[in-house]
Amino acid sequence: MNEDIRIHSWPCSYYLDTSKQWVSGRLSLTPVAIKFTADKTGELLVNFHLSSISEIKKESSNLIFSSLTILEKNTKHWFSSLQPNRNVVFNILEHFWREQLLSSEGAGAEAAALQSTKGKELTGLLSGSQKRLEDTAKVLHYQGEQFDNIMRGLNKIEGDMDVADRYGTGASSELSRGCGVVLFMPKIYGADPQRSLGN
Repeated sequence: MNEDIRIHSWPCSYYLDTSKQWVSGRLSLTPVAIKFTADKTGELLVNFHLSSISEIKKESSNLIFSSLTILEKNTKHWFSSLQPNRNVVFNILEHFWREQLLSSEGAGAEAAALQSTKGKELTGLLSGSQKRLEDTAKVLHYQGEQFDNIMRGLNKIEGDMDVADRYGTGASSELSRGCGVVLFMPKIYGADPQRSLGN
């Protein structure tokens, strides 16, 4: 990618720390770098790679002027009087800076560290999800076994009810004919064996 292609430029002022004064000029953004050129002299005062930036912030200089600061390595660069306004310039610079960090070309060690951290984070999320899925499968299997046991119990109860119904129907018809058959109903116990359900 050609470093000389300019994406955008903005008129602004740059604080020149060596002479302790604000210099008017143009802040330019290329696909890989940020540059500042002074209006009067045409001198290139700032030129650094996007990957060398560690922070872009909105700040105020002298508590009055809205400024944009860019921390590059250990140097803080101050830009003020940004046109059309600070927020527009901040959003564009931050967007291209973050894209540069995430791209594979020219991001350097910072991008590799960021991608490595993101990769570890995603791997951790994946293994956590897999563990939760395994635990859920075990719980569902156990609940399925419980459901099967409940169904077997209900089927047994239904079978017992059919047998009791057949005996009850047969006994009542015998009694109505006066046969004198005595039917003994078995006691059915609940959870407490001392308390029968037949009483």
